[in-house]
Amino acid sequence: MIMMFIPLSVRATTLQDLYDELSNLESSYNAAKNKANMTQAEINKVRASITTIENEITQAQNDIVQAEKDIKKSEEEIAKRKDETNQMLKYLQIANSKGSSMIEYIFDAEDYTDLIYRYSVVTQLSEANKKLMDELTVLISELETKKANLKTKQIELSNKKKELQNKSTLLQLQYQKENDSGLNIAEQIAAKKKNIKYYESIGCKRSSDITTCNGIPAVTGWTYPLASFRQSSNYGWDENRYHYAVDLGTPEGSTVRAVGPGKVIFAGSVGYKSSCYSSYTGQYYSDCHCGGYVIQILHTYNGQEYVSLYMHLINSYVGYGTRVSGGQAIGTSGGGTQEISKWHDHCTAGAHLHFTMSKGPNLIGSSGVKGNTFDPVRFFPAMRGIGSTL
Repeated sequence: MIMMFIPLSVRATTLQDLYDELSNLESSYNAAKNKANMTQAEINKVRASITTIENEITQAQNDIVQAEKDIKKSEEEIAKRKDETNQMLKYLQIANSKGSSMIEYIFDAEDYTDLIYRYSVVTQLSEANKKLMDELTVLISELETKKANLKTKQIELSNKKKELQNKSTLLQLQYQKENDSGLNIAEQIAAKKKNIKYYESIGCKRSSDITTCNGIPAVTGWTYPLASFRQSSNYGWDENRYHYAVDLGTPEGSTVRAVGPGKVIFAGSVGYKSSCYSSYTGQYYSDCHCGGYVIQILHTYNGQEYVSLYMHLINSYVGYGTRVSGGQAIGTSGGGTQEISKWHDHCTAGAHLHFTMSKGPNLIGSSGVKGNTFDPVRFFPAMRGIGSTL
């Protein structure tokens, strides 16, 4: 198979127009990349803020745990102090009169001095106990307030984190869109450079009309590829398969003609397999080809390039690079036993011409892949569906 680069699309009129389009694409690419870089910087900034908030949330959680521990410790201390005070008072009661009340303990004083002493002991114990209880109660209240404030802060931080995460997600989507845009533009730049290289390689100058400097005369009217046919398959979904071409039933050996002036960009056998079976002939073959011999021709029509494809040929009268005129004989149709015998074509079930067209200068691939192909009825009204004839 002979491979050749053909420009992907033609929108400009001159080669200079292509250079201008390339310059605009490069400017758009730089703008898209700068925008993507700025978005990425913003993403990094948001991520840093999220990390800071996560650290603050962790610290708040740790502070809450510590506050709960301090509250528990203070409560235990109150209980302990109460118990110690009660034990001490109990001890004084026992030491005095084996169960007497505190009042009895005070008034059992032997003299006035002893009375003052006993009253002072009871008062100091009571005041010390009360002071300690008050201090611990205040501390517990402060810790409870701190704990509540920390929980409020934790909720606020969690909400802020969610907001930043949502912002990060939106920024990432924006970045992906901007980055994809840059990649798409980069592909267009590469294609445009190949276009320019191709046209310069065939001698086009900056001021040259690129629709004519390739040396291919423009199509002014289309010619049917066969003098007569009966259409046997549709373009697109056809019964149980995708078939992006039409099959035109015609006896083997019928003359196949170029549908318009152009240049042969492919001529050769396709779909090679080392062995195969033909359901049409019921035989096994070696060195097989799905499609047999194929010709593809590049045309220019109304400033747009098109490719026509002719498959299941027995013979070819043209080769790669041949310039043809509209209606010129380029080969003979196959699809039947003659073509199968010659090319071991296992992808046919009767004499016919497999024909399709595509917009743009790319070679047409498998008939199961749409690519840039379109229903030939656009240019050939007689190919309107199964059973249509010419």
